[in-house]
Amino acid sequence: MMKEAKPKIKKILFYTSIPRGFRTTLIWHLYEISQKYPVILLSEELDSETEKILNNKKLFPKLEEIIPVRQFTGPKMNLFAKNRYLYKLAKDVIEKYHPDIVMPLSDTHSLFGLYLFRFAKRIKALKITIQATLEIGTKKTGPYVDLTNAYIRFPSFLPLWFRLFLVKCRKYFGHFLFYWILPLTVGEKPFFGKSSCILRKGNSGMRDADYQIVFSKRDYNIYLNDGVPAEKLYILAHPLNREPRELFNKIYLNKLKRYKKNERIVTLMLPEATIGFKRENCSLISKEEREKAWFAIVKLIKQVLPRWKIYIKPHPDTKNFDKIKESFESISENIEVVNPQEPADEYIEMGDVIVGLPLSASTTLFTASLQCPEKPIVALDLHHELLGDIYKDFEGIEYIDEERKLIGILNLISKNSYLKKYNYNKESKKELKEKEFINTPTMLKYLFQKKYEIY
Repeated sequence: MMKEAKPKIKKILFYTSIPRGFRTTLIWHLYEISQKYPVILLSEELDSETEKILNNKKLFPKLEEIIPVRQFTGPKMNLFAKNRYLYKLAKDVIEKYHPDIVMPLSDTHSLFGLYLFRFAKRIKALKITIQATLEIGTKKTGPYVDLTNAYIRFPSFLPLWFRLFLVKCRKYFGHFLFYWILPLTVGEKPFFGKSSCILRKGNSGMRDADYQIVFSKRDYNIYLNDGVPAEKLYILAHPLNREPRELFNKIYLNKLKRYKKNERIVTLMLPEATIGFKRENCSLISKEEREKAWFAIVKLIKQVLPRWKIYIKPHPDTKNFDKIKESFESISENIEVVNPQEPADEYIEMGDVIVGLPLSASTTLFTASLQCPEKPIVALDLHHELLGDIYKDFEGIEYIDEERKLIGILNLISKNSYLKKYNYNKESKKELKEKEFINTPTMLKYLFQKKYEIY
Protein backbone atom coordinates (compact mmCIF):
# COMPACT_ATOMS: atom_id res chain seq x y z
CA MET A 1 0.00 0.00 0.00
CA MET A 2 1.44 3.37 -1.04
CA LYS A 3 2.11 5.89 1.71
CA GLU A 4 -0.16 8.92 1.44
CA ALA A 5 1.76 12.03 0.36
CA LYS A 6 1.96 14.88 2.83
CA PRO A 7 -0.02 17.96 1.80
CA LYS A 8 2.12 20.83 0.54
CA ILE A 9 1.68 24.55 1.04
CA LYS A 10 0.88 25.94 -2.41
CA LYS A 11 -0.31 29.46 -1.62
CA ILE A 12 -0.31 31.86 1.33
CA LEU A 13 -2.27 35.10 1.75
CA PHE A 14 -0.49 37.59 4.02
CA TYR A 15 -1.95 40.92 5.19
CA THR A 16 0.21 43.92 6.14
CA SER A 17 -2.35 45.54 8.49
CA ILE A 18 -1.22 48.94 9.90
CA PRO A 19 1.89 50.11 7.97
CA ARG A 20 4.11 50.99 10.95
CA GLY A 21 3.75 47.47 12.37
CA PHE A 22 4.55 45.97 9.00
CA ARG A 23 7.81 47.85 8.46
CA THR A 24 9.52 46.71 11.66
CA THR A 25 7.92 43.31 12.17
CA LEU A 26 5.59 41.67 9.69
CA ILE A 27 7.66 42.39 6.58
CA TRP A 28 10.40 40.14 7.96
CA HIS A 29 7.98 37.26 8.44
CA LEU A 30 6.95 37.86 4.83
CA TYR A 31 10.61 37.87 3.81
CA GLU A 32 11.19 34.46 5.41
CA ILE A 33 8.00 33.03 3.92
CA SER A 34 8.80 34.23 0.40
CA GLN A 35 12.09 32.37 0.39
CA LYS A 36 10.20 29.08 0.44
CA TYR A 37 6.47 29.46 -0.28
CA PRO A 38 4.42 31.32 -2.91
CA VAL A 39 2.74 34.26 -1.21
CA ILE A 40 0.23 36.97 -2.13
CA LEU A 41 0.51 40.22 -0.15
CA LEU A 42 -2.66 42.08 0.78
CA SER A 43 -1.27 45.52 1.44
CA GLU A 44 -2.13 48.86 3.00
CA GLU A 45 -0.43 51.92 1.52
CA LEU A 46 3.21 51.72 2.60
CA ASP A 47 6.10 54.15 2.63
CA SER A 48 7.96 54.39 -0.70
CA GLU A 49 11.07 52.77 0.73
CA THR A 50 9.18 49.66 1.83
CA GLU A 51 7.30 49.44 -1.47
CA LYS A 52 10.60 49.51 -3.34
CA ILE A 53 11.98 46.73 -1.15
CA LEU A 54 8.93 44.54 -1.75
CA ASN A 55 9.45 44.81 -5.51
CA ASN A 56 12.97 43.43 -5.20
CA LYS A 57 12.71 39.82 -6.41
CA LYS A 58 16.09 38.97 -4.94
CA LEU A 59 14.73 39.73 -1.48
CA PHE A 60 11.21 38.39 -2.01
CA PRO A 61 11.61 35.70 -4.69
CA LYS A 62 8.22 34.02 -4.21
CA LEU A 63 6.13 37.12 -3.60
CA GLU A 64 3.79 36.74 -6.57
CA GLU A 65 1.47 39.72 -6.30
CA ILE A 66 0.64 42.76 -4.16
CA ILE A 67 -3.06 43.61 -3.83
CA PRO A 68 -4.08 46.97 -2.27
CA VAL A 69 -6.53 46.77 0.64
CA ARG A 70 -6.76 50.34 2.06
CA GLN A 71 -8.64 49.45 5.22
CA PHE A 72 -6.53 51.83 7.33
CA THR A 73 -5.07 53.97 4.53
CA GLY A 74 -6.27 55.47 1.25
CA PRO A 75 -9.42 57.51 0.52
CA LYS A 76 -11.99 57.94 3.28
CA MET A 77 -15.31 56.13 2.91
CA ASN A 78 -18.40 55.96 5.10
CA LEU A 79 -18.52 52.91 7.36
CA PHE A 80 -21.12 50.97 5.38
CA ALA A 81 -19.43 51.60 2.02
CA LYS A 82 -16.08 50.51 3.46
CA ASN A 83 -17.73 47.43 4.96
CA ARG A 84 -19.11 46.41 1.54
CA TYR A 85 -15.73 47.06 -0.08
CA LEU A 86 -13.78 44.98 2.45
CA TYR A 87 -16.34 42.18 2.35
CA LYS A 88 -16.15 41.93 -1.43
CA LEU A 89 -12.36 42.17 -1.51
CA ALA A 90 -11.94 39.42 1.09
CA LYS A 91 -14.40 37.18 -0.72
CA ASP A 92 -12.77 37.78 -4.11
CA VAL A 93 -9.19 37.09 -3.01
CA ILE A 94 -10.16 33.85 -1.24
CA GLU A 95 -12.13 32.65 -4.28
CA LYS A 96 -9.41 33.64 -6.75
CA TYR A 97 -6.34 32.27 -4.94
CA HIS A 98 -7.86 29.49 -2.82
CA PRO A 99 -4.97 29.75 -0.34
CA ASP A 100 -3.75 27.00 1.97
CA ILE A 101 -2.85 29.51 4.70
CA VAL A 102 -4.29 32.95 5.52
CA MET A 103 -2.34 35.33 7.81
CA PRO A 104 -3.91 38.63 8.92
CA LEU A 105 -2.70 40.41 12.03
CA SER A 106 -5.72 39.61 14.20
CA ASP A 107 -9.04 37.77 14.19
CA THR A 108 -10.83 40.44 16.21
CA HIS A 109 -9.52 43.95 15.38
CA SER A 110 -10.33 44.55 11.70
CA LEU A 111 -13.29 44.02 9.41
CA PHE A 112 -11.08 42.83 6.59
CA GLY A 113 -9.45 40.25 8.84
CA LEU A 114 -12.83 39.02 10.06
CA TYR A 115 -14.16 38.60 6.51
CA LEU A 116 -10.90 37.05 5.35
CA PHE A 117 -11.13 34.38 8.03
CA ARG A 118 -14.84 33.87 7.42
CA PHE A 119 -14.20 32.89 3.79
CA ALA A 120 -10.94 31.07 4.58
CA LYS A 121 -12.84 28.86 7.01
CA ARG A 122 -15.25 27.82 4.27
CA ILE A 123 -12.41 26.45 2.12
CA LYS A 124 -10.73 24.87 5.17
CA ALA A 125 -7.60 27.02 4.90
CA LEU A 126 -5.24 27.24 7.89
CA LYS A 127 -5.85 30.52 9.72
CA ILE A 128 -2.94 32.05 11.64
CA THR A 129 -2.71 35.40 13.42
CA ILE A 130 0.68 36.77 14.34
CA GLN A 131 1.67 39.41 16.91
CA ALA A 132 3.17 42.60 15.49
CA THR A 133 3.23 45.11 18.37
CA LEU A 134 3.80 45.30 22.10
CA GLU A 135 1.04 43.43 23.93
CA ILE A 136 -0.27 44.82 27.21
CA GLY A 137 -3.47 42.80 27.58
CA THR A 138 -7.08 43.94 27.38
CA LYS A 139 -7.62 43.51 31.13
CA LYS A 140 -5.05 46.26 31.70
CA THR A 141 -5.90 48.55 28.80
CA GLY A 142 -9.69 48.42 29.29
CA PRO A 143 -9.93 50.73 32.36
CA TYR A 144 -7.49 53.22 30.80
CA VAL A 145 -9.46 53.42 27.53
CA ASP A 146 -12.76 53.78 29.37
CA LEU A 147 -11.47 56.63 31.53
CA THR A 148 -9.94 58.36 28.50
CA ASN A 149 -13.24 58.19 26.60
CA ALA A 150 -15.16 59.40 29.67
CA TYR A 151 -13.06 62.57 29.81
CA ILE A 152 -12.64 63.20 26.08
CA ARG A 153 -16.03 62.33 24.63
CA PHE A 154 -18.46 63.66 27.23
CA PRO A 155 -18.87 67.09 28.89
CA SER A 156 -17.07 67.63 32.18
CA PHE A 157 -20.17 68.87 34.02
CA LEU A 158 -21.55 65.30 34.02
CA PRO A 159 -20.58 63.14 37.04
CA LEU A 160 -17.77 60.71 36.25
CA TRP A 161 -19.88 57.67 37.14
CA PHE A 162 -22.49 58.77 34.60
CA ARG A 163 -19.86 59.40 31.93
CA LEU A 164 -18.47 55.90 32.52
CA PHE A 165 -22.00 54.54 32.17
CA LEU A 166 -22.34 56.35 28.83
CA VAL A 167 -18.96 54.95 27.76
CA LYS A 168 -20.22 51.45 28.53
CA CYS A 169 -23.40 52.05 26.52
CA ARG A 170 -21.35 53.44 23.65
CA LYS A 171 -19.07 50.38 23.70
CA TYR A 172 -21.97 47.93 23.53
CA PHE A 173 -23.53 49.85 20.66
CA GLY A 174 -20.17 49.86 18.84
CA HIS A 175 -19.74 46.14 19.46
CA PHE A 176 -23.22 45.38 18.11
CA LEU A 177 -22.62 47.59 15.06
CA PHE A 178 -19.19 46.14 14.28
CA TYR A 179 -19.80 42.44 14.88
CA TRP A 180 -23.52 42.15 14.08
CA ILE A 181 -25.02 44.93 11.96
CA LEU A 182 -22.17 45.34 9.45
CA PRO A 183 -21.98 41.68 8.41
CA LEU A 184 -25.78 41.48 8.23
CA THR A 185 -25.85 44.41 5.76
CA VAL A 186 -23.83 42.31 3.27
CA GLY A 187 -25.86 39.15 3.77
CA GLU A 188 -23.50 37.44 6.20
CA LYS A 189 -24.13 36.03 9.66
CA PRO A 190 -22.88 38.10 12.60
CA PHE A 191 -19.33 37.57 13.80
CA PHE A 192 -19.99 35.47 16.87
CA GLY A 193 -17.16 35.08 19.35
CA LYS A 194 -15.92 35.63 22.89
CA SER A 195 -13.50 38.45 22.09
CA SER A 196 -14.25 42.06 21.22
CA CYS A 197 -11.77 44.81 20.44
CA ILE A 198 -14.49 47.37 21.20
CA LEU A 199 -15.50 45.94 24.57
CA ARG A 200 -11.80 45.35 25.34
CA LYS A 201 -12.67 41.75 26.05
CA GLY A 202 -10.47 38.77 25.22
CA ASN A 203 -7.77 38.96 22.59
CA SER A 204 -6.76 37.88 19.11
CA GLY A 205 -6.86 34.12 18.70
CA MET A 206 -10.25 33.62 20.36
CA ARG A 207 -12.36 33.74 17.21
CA ASP A 208 -11.67 32.02 13.87
CA ALA A 209 -7.88 31.81 14.11
CA ASP A 210 -6.56 28.26 14.36
CA TYR A 211 -3.38 29.57 15.99
CA GLN A 212 -2.09 32.80 17.54
CA ILE A 213 1.67 33.37 17.28
CA VAL A 214 3.32 35.51 19.97
CA PHE A 215 6.83 36.89 20.57
CA SER A 216 7.74 35.43 23.95
CA LYS A 217 6.70 33.64 27.11
CA ARG A 218 5.67 37.04 28.53
CA ASP A 219 3.24 37.55 25.63
CA TYR A 220 2.11 33.91 25.81
CA ASN A 221 1.00 34.49 29.41
CA ILE A 222 -0.75 37.76 28.54
CA TYR A 223 -2.80 36.15 25.76
CA LEU A 224 -3.53 33.16 28.01
CA ASN A 225 -4.70 35.48 30.79
CA ASP A 226 -6.96 37.32 28.32
CA GLY A 227 -8.69 34.04 27.47
CA VAL A 228 -6.89 32.63 24.41
CA PRO A 229 -6.76 28.80 24.69
CA ALA A 230 -3.27 27.40 25.37
CA GLU A 231 -3.58 24.95 22.47
CA LYS A 232 -3.81 27.89 20.05
CA LEU A 233 -0.70 29.68 21.32
CA TYR A 234 2.81 29.26 19.89
CA ILE A 235 5.98 31.33 20.20
CA LEU A 236 8.11 32.77 17.42
CA ALA A 237 10.62 35.39 18.51
CA HIS A 238 10.37 38.87 16.99
CA PRO A 239 12.26 38.97 13.64
CA LEU A 240 14.67 41.56 15.05
CA ASN A 241 15.65 38.94 17.61
CA ARG A 242 16.54 36.55 14.80
CA GLU A 243 18.39 36.46 11.47
CA PRO A 244 16.24 39.11 9.69
CA ARG A 245 17.67 41.79 11.99
CA GLU A 246 20.87 41.96 9.94
CA LEU A 247 18.87 42.52 6.75
CA PHE A 248 16.67 45.13 8.47
CA ASN A 249 19.79 47.09 9.44
CA LYS A 250 21.28 46.78 5.96
CA ILE A 251 18.16 47.84 4.08
CA TYR A 252 16.68 50.54 6.29
CA LEU A 253 19.37 51.81 8.62
CA ASN A 254 22.91 51.62 7.23
CA LYS A 255 22.26 54.66 5.04
CA LEU A 256 21.71 56.78 8.16
CA LYS A 257 25.33 56.47 9.24
CA ARG A 258 26.46 58.92 6.58
CA TYR A 259 23.97 61.54 7.80
CA LYS A 260 25.07 61.40 11.43
CA LYS A 261 27.64 64.08 12.16
CA ASN A 262 30.13 64.04 15.01
CA GLU A 263 27.45 64.74 17.61
CA ARG A 264 25.65 62.89 20.37
CA ILE A 265 21.91 62.50 20.02
CA VAL A 266 18.95 61.92 22.32
CA THR A 267 15.80 60.67 20.62
CA LEU A 268 12.61 61.41 22.55
CA MET A 269 9.46 59.48 21.72
CA LEU A 270 6.38 61.69 22.15
CA PRO A 271 3.22 59.63 22.75
CA GLU A 272 -0.26 60.25 21.41
CA ALA A 273 -1.79 60.29 24.90
CA THR A 274 -2.54 63.89 25.93
CA ILE A 275 -4.24 63.00 29.22
CA GLY A 276 -3.50 60.33 31.81
CA PHE A 277 -4.57 58.92 35.18
CA LYS A 278 -2.77 58.30 38.46
CA ARG A 279 -2.36 54.61 39.27
CA GLU A 280 -3.23 55.12 42.92
CA ASN A 281 -6.71 56.63 42.53
CA CYS A 282 -7.30 57.09 38.76
CA SER A 283 -7.39 60.87 39.19
CA LEU A 284 -6.96 62.88 36.00
CA ILE A 285 -3.66 64.13 34.62
CA SER A 286 -4.94 66.91 32.37
CA LYS A 287 -3.69 67.89 28.95
CA GLU A 288 -2.15 71.04 30.43
CA GLU A 289 -0.35 69.01 33.12
CA ARG A 290 0.86 66.54 30.52
CA GLU A 291 2.27 69.21 28.22
CA LYS A 292 3.85 71.04 31.17
CA ALA A 293 5.51 67.79 32.26
CA TRP A 294 6.81 67.10 28.75
CA PHE A 295 8.25 70.61 28.57
CA ALA A 296 9.93 70.26 31.98
CA ILE A 297 11.46 66.89 31.07
CA VAL A 298 12.88 68.20 27.79
CA LYS A 299 14.36 71.22 29.60
CA LEU A 300 15.89 68.91 32.21
CA ILE A 301 17.46 66.67 29.57
CA LYS A 302 18.82 69.74 27.80
CA GLN A 303 20.25 71.02 31.07
CA VAL A 304 22.06 67.75 31.92
CA LEU A 305 23.16 67.12 28.30
CA PRO A 306 23.67 70.72 27.08
CA ARG A 307 25.66 69.99 23.93
CA TRP A 308 23.60 67.03 22.75
CA LYS A 309 21.25 67.19 19.77
CA ILE A 310 17.65 66.32 20.72
CA TYR A 311 15.20 64.85 18.23
CA ILE A 312 11.57 64.64 19.31
CA LYS A 313 9.60 62.06 17.32
CA PRO A 314 5.82 62.47 17.83
CA HIS A 315 3.36 59.61 17.45
CA PRO A 316 1.88 59.47 13.90
CA ASP A 317 -1.58 60.42 15.22
CA THR A 318 -0.33 63.49 17.11
CA LYS A 319 -2.69 66.49 17.07
CA ASN A 320 -1.60 70.16 17.06
CA PHE A 321 1.79 69.33 15.62
CA ASP A 322 2.66 72.93 14.75
CA LYS A 323 1.99 74.10 18.32
CA ILE A 324 4.05 71.25 19.78
CA LYS A 325 6.91 71.91 17.38
CA GLU A 326 7.00 75.62 18.20
CA SER A 327 6.85 74.98 21.95
CA PHE A 328 9.69 72.45 22.14
CA GLU A 329 11.98 74.11 19.60
CA SER A 330 11.74 77.36 21.59
CA ILE A 331 13.78 75.70 24.35
CA SER A 332 16.94 75.40 22.28
CA GLU A 333 18.22 75.52 18.72
CA ASN A 334 19.56 72.00 19.29
CA ILE A 335 16.02 70.62 19.62
CA GLU A 336 14.15 69.48 16.51
CA VAL A 337 10.61 68.13 16.40
CA VAL A 338 10.42 65.86 13.35
CA ASN A 339 7.52 64.92 11.10
CA PRO A 340 5.20 62.48 12.94
CA GLN A 341 4.84 60.40 9.76
CA GLU A 342 8.55 59.65 9.46
CA PRO A 343 9.59 56.13 10.49
CA ALA A 344 10.47 55.89 14.18
CA ASP A 345 13.15 53.28 13.49
CA GLU A 346 15.32 55.86 11.73
CA TYR A 347 15.42 58.15 14.78
CA ILE A 348 15.98 55.17 17.05
CA GLU A 349 19.00 54.32 14.94
CA MET A 350 20.36 57.87 14.98
CA GLY A 351 19.91 58.30 18.73
CA ASP A 352 22.63 57.40 21.22
CA VAL A 353 19.91 57.37 23.87
CA ILE A 354 16.17 56.69 23.38
CA VAL A 355 13.69 58.09 25.90
CA GLY A 356 9.93 57.49 26.03
CA LEU A 357 8.11 60.56 27.36
CA PRO A 358 5.04 59.90 29.56
CA LEU A 359 2.78 58.07 28.92
CA SER A 360 5.55 55.67 27.96
CA ALA A 361 3.44 52.68 26.92
CA SER A 362 3.92 52.40 23.15
CA THR A 363 5.49 49.73 20.97
CA THR A 364 8.30 52.10 19.98
CA LEU A 365 10.50 51.43 23.02
CA PHE A 366 9.96 47.70 22.65
CA THR A 367 11.10 47.93 19.02
CA ALA A 368 14.08 50.04 20.09
CA SER A 369 15.13 47.38 22.60
CA LEU A 370 15.32 44.87 19.73
CA GLN A 371 16.72 47.20 17.10
CA CYS A 372 19.47 48.69 19.30
CA PRO A 373 19.82 46.46 22.39
CA GLU A 374 23.17 48.02 23.26
CA LYS A 375 21.80 51.57 23.67
CA PRO A 376 20.33 53.16 26.82
CA ILE A 377 16.54 53.00 26.43
CA VAL A 378 14.50 54.81 29.08
CA ALA A 379 10.78 54.62 29.90
CA LEU A 380 9.58 57.54 32.05
CA ASP A 381 6.74 57.23 34.56
CA LEU A 382 7.27 60.31 36.72
CA HIS A 383 3.56 60.67 37.58
CA HIS A 384 3.05 56.98 38.47
CA GLU A 385 0.36 56.59 35.85
CA LEU A 386 -2.13 53.93 34.95
CA LEU A 387 -0.27 51.85 32.30
CA GLY A 388 2.85 53.92 33.02
CA ASP A 389 4.71 50.95 34.49
CA ILE A 390 4.38 48.42 31.68
CA TYR A 391 8.13 48.64 31.05
CA LYS A 392 9.00 47.99 34.68
CA ASP A 393 11.35 44.96 34.76
CA PHE A 394 11.16 44.81 30.96
CA GLU A 395 14.25 43.33 29.35
CA GLY A 396 16.66 45.98 28.00
CA ILE A 397 14.59 49.01 29.09
CA GLU A 398 15.35 51.29 32.05
CA TYR A 399 12.13 52.16 33.89
CA ILE A 400 12.38 55.48 35.78
CA ASP A 401 9.67 56.81 38.09
CA GLU A 402 11.56 59.60 39.89
CA GLU A 403 13.22 62.75 38.57
CA ARG A 404 16.36 62.18 40.64
CA LYS A 405 16.79 58.76 39.04
CA LEU A 406 16.47 60.35 35.60
CA ILE A 407 19.14 62.94 36.47
CA GLY A 408 21.42 60.20 37.77
CA ILE A 409 21.02 58.10 34.60
CA LEU A 410 21.60 61.11 32.34
CA ASN A 411 24.76 62.04 34.26
CA LEU A 412 26.11 58.52 33.85
CA ILE A 413 25.30 58.63 30.13
CA SER A 414 27.03 61.99 29.72
CA LYS A 415 30.20 60.53 31.32
CA ASN A 416 29.99 57.29 29.28
CA SER A 417 29.64 55.43 32.59
CA TYR A 418 26.15 53.98 32.09
CA LEU A 419 25.86 50.17 32.07
CA LYS A 420 22.66 48.48 30.93
CA LYS A 421 20.88 46.19 33.36
CA TYR A 422 19.53 42.89 32.15
CA ASN A 423 16.84 40.90 33.93
CA TYR A 424 16.85 38.01 31.48
CA ASN A 425 16.03 34.65 33.07
CA LYS A 426 17.29 31.84 30.86
CA GLU A 427 15.37 29.21 32.78
CA SER A 428 12.02 30.90 32.08
CA LYS A 429 12.46 30.46 28.35
CA LYS A 430 13.02 26.70 28.60
CA GLU A 431 9.57 26.05 30.03
CA LEU A 432 7.82 26.44 26.67
CA LYS A 433 10.57 25.17 24.39
CA GLU A 434 8.25 22.67 22.70
CA LYS A 435 5.97 25.52 21.62
CA GLU A 436 8.68 27.71 20.10
CA PHE A 437 9.88 27.96 16.49
CA ILE A 438 13.18 29.12 15.02
CA ASN A 439 11.72 30.86 11.94
CA THR A 440 8.46 31.51 10.10
CA PRO A 441 8.66 28.75 7.43
CA THR A 442 9.34 26.13 10.11
CA MET A 443 6.33 27.37 12.05
CA LEU A 444 4.07 27.28 8.98
CA LYS A 445 5.15 23.78 7.97
CA TYR A 446 4.58 22.39 11.46
CA LEU A 447 1.15 23.99 11.94
CA PHE A 448 0.03 23.11 8.41
CA GLN A 449 0.93 19.46 8.94
CA LYS A 450 -0.58 19.54 12.43
CA LYS A 451 -3.85 20.66 10.86
CA TYR A 452 -3.85 17.44 8.83
CA GLU A 453 -2.64 15.41 11.83
CA ILE A 454 0.68 14.62 10.17
CA TYR A 455 3.71 14.87 12.40
